[in-house]
Amino acid sequence: MKTFKAIYVMEFRCLLNKKTMGLLLVFILLSLYLVQMGIKNYKTIIENKKEFQDFELLKVKQYINYGQYGAYGFRLLFLPSPLSVYFVNSSAITELTSNVDAGEKLNIYNSFKDRTLFAGKSGGFQDFSGIMLLLGSLLMLYFGYESMIHKDYLRFMAGFTSHRKLFISIVSSRGLIFILFFLFNTGLSLLLLKINDIVLSGNEYTYLVIYLGTLLLLMVFFFALGTIAGSLKSRFAGFVTIIAAWFALVFLVPSVVNTIISHRAEDIGSNHHLELEKLKTLMDFEKRAIKKAGFLNVNKRQTESERELIETYWKKEVKEIQAFEKKLEREMEKNIRRFQELSFLFPSTFYLATCNEISSKGYENFITFFDYIQKLKRKFVRFFIDKRYYSSHSEVESFVTGDENLFRAKTRLPGGFLKGVLLILAYIAVLFAISFVRFKKSVRL
Repeated sequence: MKTFKAIYVMEFRCLLNKKTMGLLLVFILLSLYLVQMGIKNYKTIIENKKEFQDFELLKVKQYINYGQYGAYGFRLLFLPSPLSVYFVNSSAITELTSNVDAGEKLNIYNSFKDRTLFAGKSGGFQDFSGIMLLLGSLLMLYFGYESMIHKDYLRFMAGFTSHRKLFISIVSSRGLIFILFFLFNTGLSLLLLKINDIVLSGNEYTYLVIYLGTLLLLMVFFFALGTIAGSLKSRFAGFVTIIAAWFALVFLVPSVVNTIISHRAEDIGSNHHLELEKLKTLMDFEKRAIKKAGFLNVNKRQTESERELIETYWKKEVKEIQAFEKKLEREMEKNIRRFQELSFLFPSTFYLATCNEISSKGYENFITFFDYIQKLKRKFVRFFIDKRYYSSHSEVESFVTGDENLFRAKTRLPGGFLKGVLLILAYIAVLFAISFVRFKKSVRL
């Protein structure tokens, strides 16, 4: 036990030198700067919320009749979770709005409907979570490598204790230092949020802890990989190994996963094709309406036959149009599951997929947003029919009540998250087992 403690103290002293502390300080400052940028971005969205709602209300007051309101519709604004400050550039979507009208259109801007949702993937490094992957992984690879390259020192220490105890003490002491470092860094970021009056809910704190746990698992994985590289006989070979592993896991693998999913997304019908199908449905109704009742005059009181006609539109065409949207939603959701399943095979892509959803700006929330829009559109069409065909209106009333045109996104986890955690734990166990075998071999030489 005394030997174990002595090794711990020696490792702490060895690691906590001026060079290392300076490196970690730069890392902290950079990550906090990126959090501040995320805070600025989030505050801009929240501050524009009131202006957005006021403008939408002002638009309604300009309409002369419900025909105009139905044609132009109204917009919805996607509001991310405060936790998104950590993931500004690591999420699938950025700013998002949607326009809902009484016709065939259901537009989402930036338009991520159909295959375009999978064209731009997560993996941006210009935010807190991104810098953790980009530089945090490199740091952990290096310090794992550095812990095993001093062969003479390791052989000397092996004379005082067993190989197993020496290996565990070195790995656990360094691992503990970096766990404390990442915890401290996250704590500082939370202090920065408080200074900027960004308040997280209890649920969001829970997801932040889950993110931190995922980050630590990723860092331990890279550290274990670094120890294997450090145990190689040639230092140069070990150094080349960590650079190659870092490049492959941080850049190459995510790029390959994204390419595969983007290719599979080609099977999803294009938004243009979808709009054409819906337009055909609407035009079929228009032809039928003209043939039966002639052109409808919105300035005249509607007849009973015209009301019967619009009710057939409600019962038939509206359902058909929404069926097209629902089909697209199922196709996108199917590709999302493919993306998540493939991402879970590799620690770096598992981390990116988790960040994507915890950010509240991931695929899971997009599907929820898409579903919310469809339900709201159906209500709006019914509102439009009732006001235009059944009421004698003097001025146009707004369909939107309260914050109905604001979609408040919630933090989520990717489907099958636990499987990804178990797999990365298995990877870590295998890597440390290989590292220990190579450690014993290098110490005996």
